[in-house]
Amino acid sequence: RNLPPFSAEFHVCYLRELKLGDRVHVTSQLIDMDEKRFHFYQELHHEDGWVSATGEGLGLHIDMSGPRVAPMPDDVLAKMRGVFDTHAALPRPERVGRRIGIPRKG
Repeated sequence: RNLPPFSAEFHVCYLRELKLGDRVHVTSQLIDMDEKRFHFYQELHHEDGWVSATGEGLGLHIDMSGPRVAPMPDDVLAKMRGVFDTHAALPRPERVGRRIGIPRKG
């Protein structure tokens, strides 16, 4: 039995505080994918145009009969590839691929 994808990794960056009642919208971009995995990026935008937070994740398609990572069903894969082909024309977001760590001097 196939279920929705699982999150293998997700990074959130909080950039600017939102206030109760602020109007926001989310953008999502599919950065990369194969038959089992997909890399995506999201931004939370305030109605005035600034970005409040970003999220970057790696999703896995899981076959729960294992459970194990498995190829997506053909219809799901075709839809994901359609989105990926469209998003391939978009510029790569500046914050994609950020590393986590503690910078050390010299």
